Amino acid sequence: MAFLYPSFLWALIALAIPVIIHLFQLRRFKRIDFPNVRFLQEVTQQTRSRKKVRHWLVLLARLLALACLVFAFAQPYLKRSAGATAPGQRAVSLYLDDSWSMDGQNPNGRLLDQARSDAQQTVMAFGRTDRFQVLTNRMEGRHQMLLGRDEALAAVSQVDAGPYAKPVSQVMLRQREALSQSDLPGRQAFLFTDLQRTTTDVDAWTNDTTVRTVIVPLEASTTDNLSIDSAWFESPVRRLGQAEALHVRVRNYAAGPMRDVPVRLSIDGRQRAMAAMTLEPGAIVDSVLHFYNDIPGDHSAELSIEDRPIIFDNTYHIAWRTAKKLNVMLVGSDAPGDADIKAIFSGDSLHDLTVQSARQLDLGALAKQDLVVLNGLPDIPSGLANALRSFTESGGSVALYPALNADATSYRNAFGLFGTGYGTLDTNAVKVARIDLEAPFFRDVFSTMPANVDLPQVRARYRLSPPPAADALLRLQDGSAFLCAVQAGKGRAYFCASPLAPEGGNFARHALFVTSLLRMAELARPAGPLSHTIGEEASIPLDGVDLGGDAVPHLRGPGGADIIPEVRRTLQGTSLVLHDADLQPGPYFVTDGNDTLEVLALNPPRNEGDLAAYTADELREVLKEKGLTTISVLDMKGGSMAASLSELDKGSKLWTWFIIAALVFLVLETALIRFSK
Repeated sequence: MAFLYPSFLWALIALAIPVIIHLFQLRRFKRIDFPNVRFLQEVTQQTRSRKKVRHWLVLLARLLALACLVFAFAQPYLKRSAGATAPGQRAVSLYLDDSWSMDGQNPNGRLLDQARSDAQQTVMAFGRTDRFQVLTNRMEGRHQMLLGRDEALAAVSQVDAGPYAKPVSQVMLRQREALSQSDLPGRQAFLFTDLQRTTTDVDAWTNDTTVRTVIVPLEASTTDNLSIDSAWFESPVRRLGQAEALHVRVRNYAAGPMRDVPVRLSIDGRQRAMAAMTLEPGAIVDSVLHFYNDIPGDHSAELSIEDRPIIFDNTYHIAWRTAKKLNVMLVGSDAPGDADIKAIFSGDSLHDLTVQSARQLDLGALAKQDLVVLNGLPDIPSGLANALRSFTESGGSVALYPALNADATSYRNAFGLFGTGYGTLDTNAVKVARIDLEAPFFRDVFSTMPANVDLPQVRARYRLSPPPAADALLRLQDGSAFLCAVQAGKGRAYFCASPLAPEGGNFARHALFVTSLLRMAELARPAGPLSHTIGEEASIPLDGVDLGGDAVPHLRGPGGADIIPEVRRTLQGTSLVLHDADLQPGPYFVTDGNDTLEVLALNPPRNEGDLAAYTADELREVLKEKGLTTISVLDMKGGSMAASLSELDKGSKLWTWFIIAALVFLVLETALIRFSK
């Protein structure tokens, strides 16, 4: 215990006054004659002893009452190890949680508004010569600078909610780094946060005896919230004239059920679909929105629900490209089966077929294709094999139908690039016995398969040994693979065990051949991610976008944003690097001059939708259990930040308790005098 005015303790000398009065009390006793005092002797002795005890108790009560009054005027308080202020100038770090969850409300209003007000009061509570760091979740370079009081007040007033959310342990580390650069004697850190459990990682906190850390809790009235978690299409590709099924997932963080929640889909600014959802407490519910894909090109869409006051996760942005046509290249050598492949794609308006001879093949033209079909090539040169591998790694698809008398060495080397073994020719007749209906390739093609379906006959085939992760789409009666799909980078490679020549069987004349080849083209270039997360994805790939060496693309988005991102070119393709750019959610257009190269959709992280948070008392218990003595949780005195800071600096004031004690001792003295006669 310490005293704010210790010089007032000299008044304790006044305690000698009642002592002197009691010691030198000159009372004269009246003498009464009595014939025989023998019977009164014992009673007299008992009365004098009782009076003597009463006098000492009254003296003690008076001394204690007077001492309590002296202590009260000396302003006693309890020192706090985490709250003692170092003398002289101080370096103070102020962290304002500017994540979306700070849009929450309590009886005092919006949490972020309260954080700004409390931070400004904190700045004003320190001296003009003190220095301040104003830190937010954006953690920009300027946040590491120590500011004067006026600059700090201005910086605090400009903080607003955004898409970034950092773990508290990372925030404390940044604060300690900034304060360690200062030579000022006093170092103190304040954190104004709602203690959201997803970011309050107490297990990662550590003690730092050089920095006093004080957490100012801001508790929302309710943690109820609805959040659009994610969205995806049922089909992996977007085709013109296709009926699309868009799945949307909504999460209910509320303690009660939410009924008939409308979910709206707007495409290119026009509402196209709507559904109603019912969600039980804590439930995750998927719904499907249907629309007709009738316009080619780039599209941006917005999924939305109504839920306040937390609104950042009420919308979810997606973007995709609907190709007008799919580019298919046939690389042949006038082999049997070429005419069948041409007949499938030539009469279809959704496909643009290019035919090239294997001897005059332009390898540079591969990059513009979606599907490359190789049929009946007697050999596969190493240059072509490497080009096909690069083509699939960038997202394209390759289908290979072997020649009847193929060069085993070149085929083995080419297949080996995709992890597939190529064996000898087997001329034993066998039938296709099994279609993998569970594979995504056939999942949307056949709903059921009759038991007595007529499957292709195979008269000659090569032994294929696909890698373990490959999909055996069609299998023969002996269990070996007839048609398999191998994932290769972002694309796929399809290998058929049998030639399309009549000597190989009737697969080229079977309806399953037409179905499988069209499906290969349809899945040739699966759509990339529908959306990207702000602050989490450092690099965004641009699939199929051709940027010249000197091209400087722009990223244009909501509110007139115009950013020149870093372009990174690798063997895997071109990507944009956004670093820590302060981007708003919404659609963004990658442009080169007046041309739009691609449309992207950016969304804030969804983990902010879970508003579950620690209470101040819960956090104090956790800090006590983990022995984090240099970190404390501020006790808001009647909601007043100034009073709380005063107690933080000087400890808990005890003068009111000494006043109460003085009154108690005075009442005790009065009772002793009145009731002990």
